[in-house]
Amino acid sequence: MRKPRAIIYDDDRLILELMKLYFTRKGYEVFLYSSPIVCPFHKCPTDSCDNPYPCADILISDFKMPIMTGIELLQGQSKLGCKLEMKFKAIMSGYSDNSVISQCDEMGCKFFQKPVTFSQLSGWLSECEKLFDLSQQSGGKRINIRYEYIQAIEYCLHPVDKAEKLVGITVNKSNSGLGLRVFNPLSVGQNVTITGGLEVPPLQGTVMWCSKLSENIYRAGLHLING
Repeated sequence: MRKPRAIIYDDDRLILELMKLYFTRKGYEVFLYSSPIVCPFHKCPTDSCDNPYPCADILISDFKMPIMTGIELLQGQSKLGCKLEMKFKAIMSGYSDNSVISQCDEMGCKFFQKPVTFSQLSGWLSECEKLFDLSQQSGGKRINIRYEYIQAIEYCLHPVDKAEKLVGITVNKSNSGLGLRVFNPLSVGQNVTITGGLEVPPLQGTVMWCSKLSENIYRAGLHLING
């Protein structure tokens, strides 16, 4: 029996982080995207979707996004033969536009006015979860799309070579990793703990790659262990 899966589209990083926290605590596998470029509809809007199973159990999209609106995304998915039924999809919007609400009603998806409360989500999810079939596998590839995530951080290396904490900057983030800009070289396979600067508990990860940008400036990819 697999975990339920949620896909969230929103170009607001804070909303993605809140959604990840909410769904993760509910036991979901969560995939976050800042735009719908990973959807087969965006890649080839005239072909049929060849995924044999739904890509997720729940899909939530912001209305106003880069490239297309959430309505256009869901309509395009429907034309493409998306395997996830509309009743398991939702649109969030910060605009009180009756036409958007009407379109959601016509398509059969849920509409949420931003800011969406967790109690509102919970009521809708409870009804959806009664209809989940978690014995059926999920379709689609697990694609990690990175989105901009700029934050100064403090971190330490293991084994700890120096007593002082090191500093760096996060530049992007995905479901399972961080892109970093640091001021000392890191070694592939080295363990890193980010101890400060992020609005989350200390994060632990493993260095996947590191390249030199200029004198004393490096880019590195970190695979998160507990992110």
